Amino acid sequence: MWILGSILIVTSLLVLYLKYRVVLAGEKCKGKIVGIVDQYAGYSVGGVNVKKHAYIVKIKNKKYYTAHGCLFLSLGKKKIGKEIFVFKNEKYGNEVFKCFDFRIEIVAFLVFLSGVFIIYTGLR
Repeated sequence: MWILGSILIVTSLLVLYLKYRVVLAGEKCKGKIVGIVDQYAGYSVGGVNVKKHAYIVKIKNKKYYTAHGCLFLSLGKKKIGKEIFVFKNEKYGNEVFKCFDFRIEIVAFLVFLSGVFIIYTGLR
């Protein structure tokens, strides 16, 4: 059980690393949401690739995609035309992270806690 718990803890830290390598080393920019695009999220559930609705953010005539977009397409379309602040880093591609969006931290924290709980119950 402690191996599974360790894997969960490492996974949660990896997810935070992937975000904060852009946030801490990147620059804060103001961009305008110009559209929504369907992208593959990089993982599959039950053998089916999962799609996400990422915002297309335009910064100085270049287009970037948000790392995580909107859950509901109808609510996301209402944000088209609004300006948002994002972190971008050119060496990590054209994916940006929205400022003040803590969904990744919440998921990483829950995975971390479940890993600690599994290790704790496995040692008892």
